[in-house]
Formats: sequence, structure tokens, C-alpha cells
Amino acid sequence: MMDRDILLALYAYNAHANRLVLETAAGLTDDEFIRQSSPSHQSVRTLLMHMIGSEAFFLKLCQGQPLLTPPDAPPTLAEIQGYTSQLPGEQESFLRSSDEAGLEREITFQMGDQTLHLPVWQLLVQAFVHSTHHRGELSIVLSHLGHPLPTLDIIIPFVTQSGQKWPWP
Repeated sequence: MMDRDILLALYAYNAHANRLVLETAAGLTDDEFIRQSSPSHQSVRTLLMHMIGSEAFFLKLCQGQPLLTPPDAPPTLAEIQGYTSQLPGEQESFLRSSDEAGLEREITFQMGDQTLHLPVWQLLVQAFVHSTHHRGELSIVLSHLGHPLPTLDIIIPFVTQSGQKWPWP
């Protein structure tokens, strides 16, 4: 069983790190945003869409809500930022309203041609860890484009939230 407070800590870090990524991506030119630069998802735009879309996918599964349909046209950075500004509130609200039984509730869903069964807490951990993986890729891609990310270590928000000062800029 995953403790809800641990999930809330992962959620808060995830929201913080996504915000830093989007703030850094805001410095890209339109060409840099759509340029083939990602080894896994073509561009910064498609990598961000995949990362945020995956978080939304797993949340909707856990909520028992219909999955989102992809946009007709590739979104702009402003559109991605707009959606991403709503997602953390939905995630936090879901987590705060979930009790132990709700987090243990099994979800049945399709991945490819497989039907899978996993508890809610594992799907939420997947969403947050999956985004951590892609933020690592974005760190490399954005650095190569001349827009390095700030340090995303989870210990920095932990230190700050505890009222202490992180020793490095």
C-alpha cells in the first residue's frame, strides 16, 4: 500500500518540476519548440504533449472519467501551459479525496492489446515517475537548444518547505 502523504509529496514535486520545465520552454523560439531534437518524441512540443498527456491519461483512468481526445492540430506552448496549469489541481483534488480503500481500488484498462489490472496508487506513481523520466530527456534536449533547466532534485523543495535554505543557487 502506498501512503497518501507520500503520493501527495510526489504530486507536489511533479507539479513543481513540470512548472520549471514549462518556464524554461517558454524561452524557446517557435522553431526550437517544434524542431526535431528529441530521440524519443521528435520535438520539445511532442515530448511535452506525451508527458502531460500521460499524466492526464492515468488520472482519468483513476477517476473513472472518459479519456481525453487528442487535439486536431498540434498545440502551441501556450495551450500546453494552459492545460498543464489545470492538471495539478485535478491531481491534488483526486489525491486529497482518496482514502486507503480508494488508493487500493483496482483499475482495469487497455495498453496495446493487453488488458491490465493495477491499483490506483500504482497508476499515480507511474504517472509521476514517467514524467520524471521525460523531464530528464527534456533537460538534455533543452540544454542542447541553449535553454538548460534548473536543478530538479526533489530534495530542493523538501529543504525549502521545511524552512531551510538550499546551499547552492
